[in-house]
Formats: sequence, structure tokens, C-alpha cells
Amino acid sequence: MPEKKTLGIAERLEFGSRTARRLRRTGVIPAVVYGRGGSELTVAVNEKEFMDTIGYSTSTGIINLKMGRKSPLTVIVKDVQWNIITDKPVHIDFLRVSADQIVSVPVHIRLENIPVGVTMGGVLEHTLHEIIIKVRAKDIPGSITVDVGHLEIGDSIHLSDIVLSDTLTLDMDSDLVVASVVAPSVAKVEVEEEELLEGEEGAELEGEEGEEEEKESKDTPTSEEK
Repeated sequence: MPEKKTLGIAERLEFGSRTARRLRRTGVIPAVVYGRGGSELTVAVNEKEFMDTIGYSTSTGIINLKMGRKSPLTVIVKDVQWNIITDKPVHIDFLRVSADQIVSVPVHIRLENIPVGVTMGGVLEHTLHEIIIKVRAKDIPGSITVDVGHLEIGDSIHLSDIVLSDTLTLDMDSDLVVASVVAPSVAKVEVEEEELLEGEEGAELEGEEGEEEEKESKDTPTSEEK
């Protein structure tokens, strides 16, 4: 179970996209606290403090939100919106919870050991990096470790193969592949096919742009036509 973390928050009294942009420019993230029958609370979180305390972790466990002299709010991080260009958080959703409340949360999967197939020249593919589980808030694990040491070339591990503790329940399709070991030739072909597909899409796009430019040039009247 992750160590309980603490974050400072401030009540947010101004709203709107313009205000949110101004806050982000000053290193502050707009956030919302909701759940457990309480009224929705709009707050602000210091970006540096959030990244130092939570960062990119998908499983944080219970967090104490401190706002001045008020009693801390017990929450979990339900969702974080990220700027796809700067990779910075732009909005956070916190969910109020009690220690014994059952919640559905994502948890990171950590692969352990080197597969037998890799020592024989195979390539390990980690296809599923986190899973959704139902668990009491106080028992949220920091990650789930999966041993891949026994995998030979052609072998895969599905979610159904992972033995979870009694406190955890899988909350997604158990047929999904977590990791597999493939022959190097297969991995190379997949990469080449992706590159070829990207090249074809680029060529099609260039062709479409050329046709549009040609059409525009035909549709544009000359000085004599004007």
C-alpha cells in the first residue's frame, strides 16, 4: 500500500477558461473535489508540489488535502488531464473517499525478471501497462508485479493469468494480453509494416494537398479574367 501523501490546496473562487489559463501561467492547477455526498469543491493546487508528490503515478492511494486550518479531506486522484504538448497537468479531479470505501482505480503493472525467450533471442513486448481494479481505498497498491521470467518465444501472459490478492478484484476484460515474447523476425516485420503504413498515409496526404492546390490554382481567376 502506498504511503499516504499530503497536498496543500486553496479554495478557488474565480472560474472560466480565462481564469484557468491565468492560474496555469502562475504554476497553479485548477482542480475539483467531489463524491461521498459532499458538495463539489473547486480548488487550486500548486503544480510543483503536485508533481513532486504525485507526478505521473497512476496509483497514489489515499491523499490528504489540507486547506488552511480546516480538517484534511481524504481523497484519491480520480483523473488528471495533461497538456499533450508540454506534458504538464492542466486539471485534476479528486474523489472523496473513506478508508473502507470500494473504489475502481488504475494500477501500474511492473514486469519482473528476464524471460527465457529473451535470452534465446526473442523480444519482450509489454502491451498493457496498467489495469483497473476494485479495492478498498486503504488497500490500493502502488503497483502490481508480474513475473515474466518463465515466458518462452511465443508465450503470452493474459490478465486472467495474474493471481491478485484477496483484497483486489479485476475490473476489466481478463482476456487482454499483458506481455508476450515474440520472435525477433516478427517484431521486425511489425515495425516495418507500421513504417510502411505511415509512409503510405503521408504520400496520400501529399497527393490530396497537391490536388487541392491544383484545383485552387484552376479556380483562381487570372488578371485578364478579373
